[in-house]
Amino acid sequence: MKKFTPFVFAFFLLGLTTSKLSSQSCGSASSVISDIWDAVDDKAVVVGCSVGAVLPGIGYATCLASSMASFTSKMVTFWNGKVNNSWAMIGPRILEPKKKYKGTLVGTGGRIFITPYPFEKSSGTVTINELGGKGKTSVVVCKVDKNGNSTKLTTKWFNDTPDRKDKVDEKRSFSISGVKGYILTIHFDGKSVGNTFKYDVKLK
Repeated sequence: MKKFTPFVFAFFLLGLTTSKLSSQSCGSASSVISDIWDAVDDKAVVVGCSVGAVLPGIGYATCLASSMASFTSKMVTFWNGKVNNSWAMIGPRILEPKKKYKGTLVGTGGRIFITPYPFEKSSGTVTINELGGKGKTSVVVCKVDKNGNSTKLTTKWFNDTPDRKDKVDEKRSFSISGVKGYILTIHFDGKSVGNTFKYDVKLK
């Protein structure tokens, strides 16, 4: 029977832990998303919308049309307050529509972006640009309803073939549909030990 030295065994355990922490699924950061939905109920009522109005397909955009700026501002303020407290260890990143965000994955690290309020349009566009590095990376886009039910919308890959690794400026721009009234998540997951992946992402 093969014996593990203390060093090899520790490295083996570290590999298992890293894999577990960076595992990619629509259920990632579910506690954060649950907190967001709870806040949606509270903030929507504050601006004059009933809880039912913010559910997918029940007049969310219509109800909030005249109060959208106030509603989204309250939700972003809520997000910022939570990040400085209980969300700090989880490490999600905000994904406000129409804003560009940059990041860098190192090795097999991961990063999840979450909209701080339900998406107000029935369809949208996600654009991801490679800014540097050759790390193989998958990107999973999901939508999550108020009951915590998640649906994978698409999976995209970067640097997953020799030809793509040779390109330093890969770009993926794609449409998503059926997303009105849902929280959206974009999960980046590095697949290459020793490589990096630098990127920017935008939802609109």
